Amino acid sequence: MSLRRATLSRLVAALVVALGLLAGACSSGSQPTAEPVTTTVESTTTTAAPNVVTVAAAVGDELEVVAEPPEGIEPTTSTSTTVLDRSLPAIPRPDLNSAGARKTDAGWAFENPTYFGNPLVVVVTEDAGEWLRVMIPARPNQLEGWVRAADVETSTHSYRMELSLSDFNLKVYDGDEVIEETQVVIGQDNTYTPTGRFYLNEKIEQSNPGGVYGPWVLSTNAYSESLDTFDGGLPVVAFHGTNQPELIGTQASNGCIRMPNDVVIRLAEILPAGTPVDVLA
Repeated sequence: MSLRRATLSRLVAALVVALGLLAGACSSGSQPTAEPVTTTVESTTTTAAPNVVTVAAAVGDELEVVAEPPEGIEPTTSTSTTVLDRSLPAIPRPDLNSAGARKTDAGWAFENPTYFGNPLVVVVTEDAGEWLRVMIPARPNQLEGWVRAADVETSTHSYRMELSLSDFNLKVYDGDEVIEETQVVIGQDNTYTPTGRFYLNEKIEQSNPGGVYGPWVLSTNAYSESLDTFDGGLPVVAFHGTNQPELIGTQASNGCIRMPNDVVIRLAEILPAGTPVDVLA
């Protein structure tokens, strides 16, 4: 049992590094950047009641997502959403180890459970009966697709997070009530924290709670819009603890959001995977 635990700890530590969750003040190094390009995509707004979040958990060993509305499905509400495109390659893609995600002819496919052994969850933005529109972990950020309702189990909750980059402030809500508020570290100008609506897709406990990521990493479905990859791995944007609390309230990260360790412990206990995250400029 101790050998298995040690192996798992090494695996978690290795992939966290590969995901690009950096400690300390760091720069983008030789990673490619580009001037922002504005593109327009179609996105459907949720039809759920205010403050009610519907989460879909995959029931099979792979969840297939189609990019276009299935035949006979007319999205109830469609709005134009501006997405930042840094001219970086898509995630997932064939030439990149995308941790259990892959591009298909019709859309995408995601392994269940995840690379870290957690249930695969997505957030539902529209219920069309036999089909559900969902947020997915892909780049460009804020892409959505459609899954069969029979391929998932749904549940609801009322939690959400709101991060204001301009004042380094994170608020956590249960319905309309603020249940946690803290100052955080955000990304530097050249490795900025992306804005938009995302969601927590899994929670990863760390074997060394006093390490650079603190006791927990709360991963999101967002990817860096400044870095194509980091150290050959995925440039995932995540919330996590820190062993440098003196940097809280500054721009010192590679795009991830760091917070006091006691706060990230409470959030890991309270928030379910599938918690929406609004990152505001």
